[in-house]
Amino acid sequence: MKKRIRKVAIIGSGTMGGGIAALLAGAGIRSYLLDIVPKELTDKEKAAGLTTDSPAFRNRIAESNKALLLKSRPAQFMQKADADLVTCGNTEDHIGVLAECDWVVEVVPEVIEIKKAVLKNIAANIKPGTFVTSNTSSISINKIVEDMPLEFRQYWMGTHFFNPVRYMKLLELIPGKDTLPEVVEFFADFGERVLGKGIVYAKDTPAFVANRLGNWAGPSVTQLMMELGLTVPEVDALTGSAIGRPGTGTFGLFDMVGVDIAVLSTLEVQHNVDSPEEKAMYTPAPFLQKMLDNNMLGAKTKGGFYKRVGKEKQVLDVNTFEYGPIVKPDLPSLAAAKAAKSVPEKVTAFFESDDKGGQFIWKHVAGLFLYAASKIPEVSDDVLNMDRALNWGYNHQMGPFQLFSALDLPKYIARMKAEGMSVPAWIDEMLAAGITSFYKTEAGVDYYYSIPDKKYVEIAVSPSAIILPRLKAQNKIVSSTASGTLYDLGDGVLGLDTHSMANCVTVDLWDTIAAAQAELEKPAWEGMVISGAGKDFMGNATDFFTMMNLANEKKFDDIDAILKKGQSVLKANKYNLKPVVVAAKGKCLAAGCDLITQCSAAQVSGETYAGHVEIGFGLIPAFGGVKESVLRVVDRISKGDNPFPVNFVQPEFEAIAQAKVGTSAKEVMKLSYLRPTDGISLNEDFLLTDAKKRVLDMVNAGYSAPVSRPFKAFGQTAVDLLVVGTKGMMWAGVISEYDWEILCSIINIYAGGGVSTGMEITEDYLLELEREAFLKLIGNQKTLDRILSMVTKGKPLRN
Repeated sequence: MKKRIRKVAIIGSGTMGGGIAALLAGAGIRSYLLDIVPKELTDKEKAAGLTTDSPAFRNRIAESNKALLLKSRPAQFMQKADADLVTCGNTEDHIGVLAECDWVVEVVPEVIEIKKAVLKNIAANIKPGTFVTSNTSSISINKIVEDMPLEFRQYWMGTHFFNPVRYMKLLELIPGKDTLPEVVEFFADFGERVLGKGIVYAKDTPAFVANRLGNWAGPSVTQLMMELGLTVPEVDALTGSAIGRPGTGTFGLFDMVGVDIAVLSTLEVQHNVDSPEEKAMYTPAPFLQKMLDNNMLGAKTKGGFYKRVGKEKQVLDVNTFEYGPIVKPDLPSLAAAKAAKSVPEKVTAFFESDDKGGQFIWKHVAGLFLYAASKIPEVSDDVLNMDRALNWGYNHQMGPFQLFSALDLPKYIARMKAEGMSVPAWIDEMLAAGITSFYKTEAGVDYYYSIPDKKYVEIAVSPSAIILPRLKAQNKIVSSTASGTLYDLGDGVLGLDTHSMANCVTVDLWDTIAAAQAELEKPAWEGMVISGAGKDFMGNATDFFTMMNLANEKKFDDIDAILKKGQSVLKANKYNLKPVVVAAKGKCLAAGCDLITQCSAAQVSGETYAGHVEIGFGLIPAFGGVKESVLRVVDRISKGDNPFPVNFVQPEFEAIAQAKVGTSAKEVMKLSYLRPTDGISLNEDFLLTDAKKRVLDMVNAGYSAPVSRPFKAFGQTAVDLLVVGTKGMMWAGVISEYDWEILCSIINIYAGGGVSTGMEITEDYLLELEREAFLKLIGNQKTLDRILSMVTKGKPLRN
């Protein structure tokens, strides 16, 4: 299906509708955010002289929700400017805009009569072949359109996003019985490649996949809690990071989403399943109903399972319904799990313990596993969809089948049977055939056990996606060190995947990049991609701990050598005759930020958080960070006619001085750590693919490396206002005297280190100034104390 989605209409501007609009804006897609016309004027609107015909009144609901969206935390828009791509309106005056749209998504209240009425209005205003989908989380996709004509039903399906839309990877696709296969295929590709989502294929069953399993977990937890006599803090500790789930735990999550929402979601499943046994599984605990009756709904009512009393956080006793101090859980099984490293090891620690915590986790985790297994193929056709739904929709590190694949499956299946639990026949059949895991990896290829095929089936991946383990299995490794592996990505492109100690820039990493640069010089290679293994590109700041130890030993020449090496490597990346593209994701801090600014180009994920945080360590960027900032100012001045360079310098200076970190790729670009020409990949699965393509596109376009040229120094007078301004902050007590000393060292580099205004200087000269300032600071005990605080406590010390 050759279609493009350029404009979308979203009917319903609440949390989910607004979140979808923000997601589309992040992908550069315009949308209309429409809602109903309010019933009456507010007192404020009357005082302002508005009438019921005023656009401000008629568009009020959508406009108000958009305003809330802009204030939301975490941010839904990648940058505030993206909000300009969202046009608000109402479903009476602006319903005609649907004819302009390629896709209409309804996000109206979960009442089937309302949805049916909305769809009839949509159908009357769209052009033929327009996609129309629903974000419903519980109502049957087929029932919603049972009265609609076939042509409408062919382009209709469920597109169920999860909240918060920007951050949750899951997108459930639910085809109707008449949905054209090519429509499902289109949305799978569009959702994955354009919107950056992970696709789970769901059937038109109650709550689909993720919420069917996720809503089962709530009643299971509350029932076991009452059965074993556990407290709210104990349950939250047991169901949080101790088993690879979000740190909020069950009741912390209930408070966050709303106790009413949690209960209503559970009841929605209960009302739509048929068997009495399954209905009983979705029965909320009595204390939850009592909380609803008392309006104890969580964060939105400032009191749920937890509430603030003055500065103290208190917890609810579900037996007495009184709040009291939080008592830290003291369970041997929990302590053993916390000491374990991996999720399977943590869960094993619980399974092998017989205290209340061990009993709770065994019954809950085994119960979820067996329930999921029993719902194949009713809810989903395979274990892969089940696991991905909880991975991407509920942030579980491991789904039930992934988890039991990493455990002693035969042992625990035998235990389940011994305790009278019902194990689906297909699992017995699988074990009898000698297959003891639901997943396996061979030659870099991942497989899952297919129940109908009774064998392992390859997990499908996009043919264009670059999978490094597969390259390893194909003997595509060029070289490897402890800090990075160099791959042949094909088509003459090298790929350096870094995996340095503690996920930060180390001396060894500089050596590894230098070795990759030497390999790149060979005629066989056209260019190189530098990526980072794991969740973050460079999640921790530069290896300041090593430098602190060297400073304590007065080995300042060794520190200077490290700085020179890093500066040299980054300069070689930037001025390499062949394109070097950095593919970054997650956190890119300190020298990690330098890597994305000093290269031929960057291709980053949408969720890239980059910035210079050195000042928190009592230091300054000294791998070219300040130097690059100066060069950006020089470039702006050369394009403008502003006689006051400080106007250009100040935003650059503030970014470093305030340790600003962009919280999306677009914000990083706004901070100038990315160029306007750099690329953004919303789906990290295709980051390497897109980075490699960028290398080849640059080569095919006749890439010409930049040339380093002398430039005119600003001089001290150009930055004196920065000195005065920061000194005023010191006098006002906003910053300490030592903070001011650090800031002055940065200002000195901007000025050119005391040379006359207009004197020609070079990049190498500024690099020398960086090293000089860095060495002076790291020789000060106050800086060493700051480094120690950051390394050991993760908190800045303002001495």
